Amino acid sequence: MDKRILKLLYRSLDAPLSKREQGRLERALAESPVLRRHKDELAAMRQALADGAARSFRAGFADRTLNRLRSGPAREDRLAQLVRAYAAAFKPVAIAGLVILAVLISYNLANKDLMPQDAIFYASDLEVGQLLRLPVF
Repeated sequence: MDKRILKLLYRSLDAPLSKREQGRLERALAESPVLRRHKDELAAMRQALADGAARSFRAGFADRTLNRLRSGPAREDRLAQLVRAYAAAFKPVAIAGLVILAVLISYNLANKDLMPQDAIFYASDLEVGQLLRLPVF
């Protein structure tokens, strides 16, 4: 079976087709007994599902379910939960890093011979060897 014809068949079960598409589908159905049998099977399955759904729930099920959802507590979305969890986990790390950075900057400012004052905040002019000779490493 042609995939395009099958797509037309599936779409025809849910929505109206254009006249051109409808004519194309009808020609394909007239020419192919396999396609007609497939259409009948799909229609039977859809009918069985529709009948089963109607019998499986008591009357007013959808209204009761929606009312229960609406009256329940509002749930926070997953992205907000993730951001809150990350903030809680990394806040102590960030604070510790800032304290260490402040101590290192203060130490280097107090000992001007270790690193020039203008190079403390902009270390790209320093050689790697100069950075490695600092007492921190």
